[in-house]
Amino acid sequence: MAGTRSTKEQMESRIDQAELLILQGLSSRQAQKVLAQKYGVSKRTAIRYISAAYSRWRQSALEEDGRTTSERRKEHERMLKLITATAAKEGRLDLQLKAVGMLMQLYGTSVNTRLEVTGKNGGAISVKEMSKTDIARLVSDAGLKPA
Repeated sequence: MAGTRSTKEQMESRIDQAELLILQGLSSRQAQKVLAQKYGVSKRTAIRYISAAYSRWRQSALEEDGRTTSERRKEHERMLKLITATAAKEGRLDLQLKAVGMLMQLYGTSVNTRLEVTGKNGGAISVKEMSKTDIARLVSDAGLKPA
């Protein structure tokens, strides 16, 4: 889309809007579509606004407490493992899968990939009550400590 370049103030406003959309729970792809439509910009430009919002957050977080990215990543990993263990205890497969997906994102193993979960031989997922012993074994096998 050819047009005039945005002013610095317009760019900052659009990055602010990207932050708000993400904080409202929109995925990056959904936010990108809203931004492209709202401001009449290309998909690539909308992606740049979203990327700038994330960069702004990273920079702000680094300035706030002085922890390194590695230290921050370890803390996030610890929290996600705790969430996974708690979800396993409560029998919440949905939360377990979400936490595992977030761990994959944390370590960059899920970039531009989709995770499909199926049951045995590609069939439907079946959920059954697990004994406390089975849950404890799963949590232990995952290298987690029970909460």
